[in-house]
Amino acid sequence: MKQIDLDLLRAIWHPLSYVEDENCAQSLKVWLSEGNFYLNNAAPNLSLFCLDTNELKKCLSLDAFRFSSHAAQTVYEMEKTSAYEKLTSWRVIQTYYAAFYAAHAALRFFGQSFSHLENGHINFLRGRCQSEAGYTPSLQSSYYLIEIEPNTRNVSFARHGESHKDLWKCFLALITNLEKEVLSLRASQERREDLSAHFLDLKVALTNRGQFSAGNWLSAVRNQVNYKSLEGVWFPFSKSTPSFESLLGKVRDWRSGAVNLGRPSLEKNELERFFTTALSVVDFGISLSLDYQSLVVRRGRRSSGFSRLVNSSVAA
Repeated sequence: MKQIDLDLLRAIWHPLSYVEDENCAQSLKVWLSEGNFYLNNAAPNLSLFCLDTNELKKCLSLDAFRFSSHAAQTVYEMEKTSAYEKLTSWRVIQTYYAAFYAAHAALRFFGQSFSHLENGHINFLRGRCQSEAGYTPSLQSSYYLIEIEPNTRNVSFARHGESHKDLWKCFLALITNLEKEVLSLRASQERREDLSAHFLDLKVALTNRGQFSAGNWLSAVRNQVNYKSLEGVWFPFSKSTPSFESLLGKVRDWRSGAVNLGRPSLEKNELERFFTTALSVVDFGISLSLDYQSLVVRRGRRSSGFSRLVNSSVAA
């Protein structure tokens, strides 16, 4: 993303996940298990009162950098594949997962974690709620969008059922909110409208021009490749299958967050549209990671793995 756009976005994500201290050791799930919070009486739902918001922000940012590293590693491995000239089946799947991990990262930078809570977490939270708030929350082992509200210090839990479709549903909601929210930021009208248009186009692309209301079009393409042998990406390849090298040429600068993919939703070739949409998500996640890191005076364990991975991929 352009740095002027990242400068604007700081006003939104900074209060939700930024902590200067890089000494982060806990994931969000570990934080939940340790129980450094109070229980709000929000029957039948679960709501926590965070005793130390910086502690929770550390968890969110640590998890975000972990997912950004997953995305970066996947793109780097994509660059190293050379068996075929075309955008093949496995490259489509790699492209998808790079975007999937980047979407996870972006959500966390904006104070939201799409996480699977297992029975151990559920039983612990139920027990705390019964003993401290006097009711049994409606909880079961499943996926949850866990969200912090810094002003109230409350942490909410919204249950979801599917690991991929619902992840994209939550990511689409984030993009939709950003499309509107950036219009109220302090900047020139042109800058605000340009950034809003960027998120609008990404929203259109993620839904494949409105065909997938949950924003899970990328996941649908992956499923077609995996389970329905989507034509064109399996041998023999079709003439319309794009060159992988030409697609990679559009994102050579992904390590520095300097990718400009224009408007992915306008790509006529469906596979090219898939690639540019997915890499727009990757660029968003990587750019947020780099911008977050640029604000830290003394870098440490939280982002060191991400830095080492990106730097080593350049040298390789």
